[in-house]
Amino acid sequence: MGEAGFGAEEQATRRARRVAQLRAEEARGTALDGEVQAQLLRAQRDQRAWSAGAEGERLVAAAIESVSRYGWTSLHDLHWPGRPKANLDHVALGPGGVVLVDAKNWSGNVTVSDGRLRQNGYDRTSQVESVATATADLVAELAPPHRLAVRGAICLASQDLEPTAMPWGVTVVGRAQLPAYLASLPPRLSPFDVADIGRFLQNHLGGATSPGVPPRPRQIRQKPARRRPAGTPTPKRSGRGAAAPRRRSRPSAAAALLQLAFIGVGLMVFLQMLSRAGQ
Repeated sequence: MGEAGFGAEEQATRRARRVAQLRAEEARGTALDGEVQAQLLRAQRDQRAWSAGAEGERLVAAAIESVSRYGWTSLHDLHWPGRPKANLDHVALGPGGVVLVDAKNWSGNVTVSDGRLRQNGYDRTSQVESVATATADLVAELAPPHRLAVRGAICLASQDLEPTAMPWGVTVVGRAQLPAYLASLPPRLSPFDVADIGRFLQNHLGGATSPGVPPRPRQIRQKPARRRPAGTPTPKRSGRGAAAPRRRSRPSAAAALLQLAFIGVGLMVFLQMLSRAGQ
């Protein structure tokens, strides 16, 4: 970690080994010719792409280093927080803030129009969204006072392009225009902030292994609702949070006897009143 283009160069080396292995298999005749040829072409294409990417990262790193006299420094090939198999090409730190710079060594005709990034007519706007996601993940790692000073950028290593604002707050800029873009950013950080952030990012994201994914909040499992037998009517609720009306309980035996005693006494009193009235 820490060397510009290291990750891409490592991937290119792996593809080169794969190319040599496939050529050896083809020479020995241990696999079908068509299958070996398809894998060989794919491995060669990947090797060229990774090699071009590594060269582009080195060129962009040199462009960032050219503004060191203005108080800018840079970190290269950092881990992408929470994504062990991905990396951040460059993080430039200076008076103008923290700029995540993704290097793209694209050939051909690269254009930016109507909020879309295209290479040879193919839409590459998804790369802008990817940089915005990486920038947001980087922001989450920093202390709250420094989060507003972070922004994302795509640097075209083989293209000339003035800084162009894209969706999600990402800027696309050519390599030759990158130094002027960084130097023109309004002051956001002091030299002490730059040193503290650089030291933190190097320790946290520049190690041999990727930092772990932050733990997710524990989910509370709810008990499943009890099922009612088929045909049972659902109790009505009279309002928000109101419970179903309770069923009337049957009177106990003692209460029934007491009720009968009261009835009997009343009946006797009534009969006596009738007898007196007849006399």
